[in-house]
Amino acid sequence: MLLHAAEREIEEAKASEVGRFNKCLAAMVLSALAIEALANAVGSRVASDWAAFESLNPLEKLDSLARELSIIYDPNKEPWSAITQLARFRNDIAHPKPELVSEEKILPEVALGKKLFDSPQSRIEHQITLGNAERAHKAVCVLKAILTDSLPKDKRFGIYADMWSGSTGLAE
Repeated sequence: MLLHAAEREIEEAKASEVGRFNKCLAAMVLSALAIEALANAVGSRVASDWAAFESLNPLEKLDSLARELSIIYDPNKEPWSAITQLARFRNDIAHPKPELVSEEKILPEVALGKKLFDSPQSRIEHQITLGNAERAHKAVCVLKAILTDSLPKDKRFGIYADMWSGSTGLAE
C-alpha cells in the first residue's frame, strides 16, 4: 500500500511542477515507512524472537533479516545505500531539529523586479527532489523483491502478492 501510494505521488510529480515538492516529500516519506513495514512483515515470519526484533530500528531489522535469510547486505551498494539514506531521511523528518537557514544573493540591478526569489532551503529540503523520490521508491521495491525472494516459498503469501480474488457486480 505504501509503495503504491509513493508511486502515484511520483507519477503526479512527473506530470506537473505544481505541488512537485510536496509530492516528492510524500513519496519519500511513504517509501521510508515501507522499509519498516516490509521488515516487520518478513520479520514476523522468520524472527526467532519477535519482541526483540520489533524493538529494533528499521536498519537493525534489515541487518537481522539479512543474517537470518543469508542476504548479502552491503551498505555501500544499491539498493542498500539508498535504503540507508532513506532511513536517515525518515529519522530527520520524524525528529526535526532547528536549523538556521540563510542565503545571500547578489543580483545585477537589471534583474531586480524580474527575478522571483526562492526561499532558502534547509538540509532536509535539499534532499526532496524528483530524482531522490524515484531512487527511494526503486530501492524499496528492490528491497521488497530481495526479502520476499529470500523467504521460504511457504512464507511469502501476502507479502509479494496479496492473492485476493473475488467478483463484483451491480446490485439490482
